[in-house]
Order: sequence, then C-alpha cells, then structure tokens
Amino acid sequence: MKSYQLEHILNNKQLGSSELVNLLNDYFLSIKSKKTEITKAIKQAKTKLGYFEAINNYLHELNSILGKKDNSELINFLSEHSNQEIKKIGFIFNKIYPHLKNIKSIITLSRSGTVLEILKRWHKKHKQFEVVICESRPKFEGRLLAEELAEIGIKTLLISDAMMSLFVFKVDAAIIGADSVLKNRNVINKVGSRSLALLCKEYKKPFFVVTTQQKFSIRNIFHHKNENPKEIFDNKMKNLSVKNIYFEEIEKKFITKIITDRSKN
Repeated sequence: MKSYQLEHILNNKQLGSSELVNLLNDYFLSIKSKKTEITKAIKQAKTKLGYFEAINNYLHELNSILGKKDNSELINFLSEHSNQEIKKIGFIFNKIYPHLKNIKSIITLSRSGTVLEILKRWHKKHKQFEVVICESRPKFEGRLLAEELAEIGIKTLLISDAMMSLFVFKVDAAIIGADSVLKNRNVINKVGSRSLALLCKEYKKPFFVVTTQQKFSIRNIFHHKNENPKEIFDNKMKNLSVKNIYFEEIEKKFITKIITDRSKN
C-alpha cells in the first residue's frame, strides 16, 4: 500500500507542488522509522519531481536531517511540517487580505493549493464574491479547483483557457500561485499564466502571486520542459508536430505583487 501511495504521489500531474510536498511529508511520516526506505524514496522523488522548487528544497532539507544519528529530529521535522504550512497560509492571507476586502471577483487558472486555501479563508469573511477559473489544459487542474470551490459554496465560473480575454476585463483582479520564483523575481507557473498577466496589464487589473518562501529559487534562468505530446493530440500525421509545455515564465514587470510568508517581500 505504501509503495502504491508513493507511486501515486510521484505521478500526480494535477496537484500543486505545495500539496505534493505535504503528501510526501505524510508518506515519510508513515515510514519514519525506516531510514533506508526514506532515502530510496527521496531519490525517486528527486528524479520525478525535483524540477519543482518547493519539492527540491523540501527534499534537500529532509536529506540533511536524515543523515543525523538522532531519529527524534527527523520525527520532529516531519511532524511539524504540516503545522508550519498552515501557519504560512495564514500569514500570506493576512498580507493579501487588505487587497481583497473590496474586491468582488477574481480570475485564476490551474490548481494552486495556496490559492485554494486563500479563497477558503476569504469566503469565511465575505460570502459574496465570484471566482472565474480557466480549465487549464491539458490536465484540466482548473476543473478540480472549480469543483472544490463550488462544493464549499463559493460562486464559481469555469471557462476554457481560450475564453480568458472575454472575462479579464470583467473581474477586479487575478490571483495565481507559483511553481517557483526566480532570483530575478520572475515567476514560473502553469502555461496560460503569462497570457493572463498580459491581459491584466492591458485592462489595468491587479495581478497577484501568492506563494511560500520554499518556492524561491537561486536560479535566474528557466528552461521549458517538453511533456507528452499525446496529451494534446494523439494522432500521427505527416507534416504535423505537437508541442506540450506545462510551465512558463512571467516577467516581474507584469506582476503587481508577490505575496509570501516572508516578513518582507
């Protein structure tokens, strides 16, 4: 069961990197006394998910603790992780709330665990706001987020990615998560994020990024990674090529504010 659980985490392409870190942490906690298994799982996670800044940083920290003889420090690290994540979200919400309290509608895309938690907290304070969500091809993470928000009573509108320009001018702001923040303050996120940022610039709408410090990178350069083209179009034809890219870079000049759990952004 545990090996299947790890395999399921490593092959998940719909959850955000913060949530994948939490799932990995829960898995490691379930095998906390088996250092050999943890070491093996860390190597697997680095291979499969190491391109996520948050996951790479988490695994690096875990690996450094794993090398210590005292197992209590490892257990404390794993046990405290979830509590720390909750505190981080609360801190981020308190920082973004002054920007949200007079807003009645936002647009987002993909499925960020941080955005989800921010919207849950916002809903507790203000019931009357609407969220427009792009479905986020090819994995349709936006659909998952739309279902989750609708289930808790948030008024939600699901649209195709191509309809984005029809709705940006109608909303008050855009909020997205981040897969990483480069040293130059450019943000890496799901494809479509840059188009959304450009539209917000055109229509003079605030474009907010919410993310944890764990996703900050020491790198300044981002390289696109080609994914399985069959997710876009599964039909071989002469003179037809297919490109599938999940993540892209959003220049800092298009971002109104990056809001994090740091005391200073």
